[in-house]
Amino acid sequence: MELEEILQALCGRVPEAIAAVLCDFEGELVVSARGEAQLPEGAEESLFDHVPRARRLTIPEPEYLLRLAAAEPCAILRMFHESGARIGLGALREIEVRYASVDMLVRQLSHEYYVVLFLRRPSLMALARHGLRAAGLAIEPHLA
Repeated sequence: MELEEILQALCGRVPEAIAAVLCDFEGELVVSARGEAQLPEGAEESLFDHVPRARRLTIPEPEYLLRLAAAEPCAILRMFHESGARIGLGALREIEVRYASVDMLVRQLSHEYYVVLFLRRPSLMALARHGLRAAGLAIEPHLA
C-alpha cells in the first residue's frame, strides 16, 4: 500500500477526519489525504492572515491551510524529543492538541517523520488514536 493510500484509509476509518498529513521533521509536507469532515467555519477566511491577498496560491486554499497547520507541531516535537532524551524519558511518540473545533493527533515516526490527523470536534479519540497508530506502523517500512 502506498503512503497516500495509507493516509486515505486512516481518514476513511475515522468519521470526523478532516485530513491526515505526513511531514518530515522540518515540517514539510510529504503526502496528504482528505477525509469527509470539513474545515471549521471561518478557517478559509483566516487564510489571508498568513498569505498576502495579492499573492495567488497554486494549490486549493483548504490544502494550503492543512499544510500550514501540519507544519506547526515540528518545533514542539523537536523540543519535547530533545528534552525527553536529555532527562532519560526516551523518544516522544505522540501528542494531542485540542482546539475549540478541531483535534489534532500527532504521531512521531522513525527516520524523522511524523503523521498528523486533523479531526472535527467532538471526535472519537480512541478510534482516532488506534487508526493513527496503525497508519504509523504501515508507513514505517516506506521510510526505511
